[in-house]
Amino acid sequence: MKINKKQIFILYALMGYLKKINKKFQHKPLEASVSKISFIELLKNLQIVEKSQRGLYKNLETLEKKKLIKYENHFLKLTKKGLKIVKEKDKELFPYLKLNLTLGKKIKIPRTPQTHFK
Repeated sequence: MKINKKQIFILYALMGYLKKINKKFQHKPLEASVSKISFIELLKNLQIVEKSQRGLYKNLETLEKKKLIKYENHFLKLTKKGLKIVKEKDKELFPYLKLNLTLGKKIKIPRTPQTHFK
């Protein structure tokens, strides 16, 4: 089963969004979900994808055919296969994300950095 980078990106975005909205219900017996159109509008509003609404819808359909996501009761869910792919990508990206977060914080520099003219 071949899955392209854009489809992995959409899977990763879906997982991230579902994690984010479910944090509110972490200690409650509830689970939040998202419809296809709401998720597509979110991606378009964030301006993180350059595809049209129709293109995103087709990508979601393709992911559904490959059994990486489910569309149950008008809501999107990741399947075990989809979750596995996202976790692999997460494991691959984690060192880079951790580096960016660490460098973003105030770091204590042991020595004064050397400077020079451009």
